Amino acid sequence: MSSEHTPPISPAAETAKAADGAERREYFRVEDRALLRYCLVKPEAVGGTPADNLFDDGELFWLLRELRNVDRENHNVLRALAEQNRELGGYLRTINRKIELLASAVLALDPSRANMRPQEISLSEGGLSFLADPKLAIGTTLALELTLLPEQIGIVCYGEVIANRDEPPARSVIRFLQMGDADRQQIARHIFQVQIAARRQQQSTQDDF
Repeated sequence: MSSEHTPPISPAAETAKAADGAERREYFRVEDRALLRYCLVKPEAVGGTPADNLFDDGELFWLLRELRNVDRENHNVLRALAEQNRELGGYLRTINRKIELLASAVLALDPSRANMRPQEISLSEGGLSFLADPKLAIGTTLALELTLLPEQIGIVCYGEVIANRDEPPARSVIRFLQMGDADRQQIARHIFQVQIAARRQQQSTQDDF
């Protein structure tokens, strides 16, 4: 067939395809379910306005995010204490776990989030994809609020639409913009836990046969 019958590919489509491919190669991706909210913003908002300011969240969501940050800041101290005294380290980790469970349970009862339902996403440290209706235009800038389940890990950041996939599942592909190290580490740990759970499920299924 002659090349003149091949539809031309726009520069924007080529850029989106390349960016999507690069993001896929650089990070591990997992299929997951999460609570998600987003709003369209102007590109100049990124770096100028904290994404947290664009959502009407209650004190509980903010509290849970701060508790996660405290855990991250004290991680090395707790590890050093555990190396010196294993029983003390185990006790402190148990206390941390109790606090996390209480905070997650209280957040789940927050009436402002009662109507939110988990949705299917594909997640990596570099971005995510989800079904957007109506479809989001490539190049659109978003403010994102993501709650990872079941731990109720709250992530608030900016993102840019880099592609739209029509093949099942039809999803908009979002690249995270200027995400903080704390949030990226939370996502990395969550992805690791999802991978472990998937392996256990696969092993359990194989053992049943």
